[in-house]
Amino acid sequence: MAKKILISGLKCENCPRHIAERLSDVDGVDKIEKDMTKMTATVLGNADVEEVRDALADKPFTVEEIAD
Repeated sequence: MAKKILISGLKCENCPRHIAERLSDVDGVDKIEKDMTKMTATVLGNADVEEVRDALADKPFTVEEIAD
């Protein structure tokens, strides 16, 4: 079953690109959807939320798993 991981705290249009670059080596990341109105990105797939958090640790994003 796929899960969703919400990344909040985006600051600009380049943030989703930086997130995608950081998560390119994280297993289970199938897709990243951006919502610039809410300044969030959602990771879809079976990635471990802690691996996503670690990959973005030096960035000022908030990472949390969300229910479908």
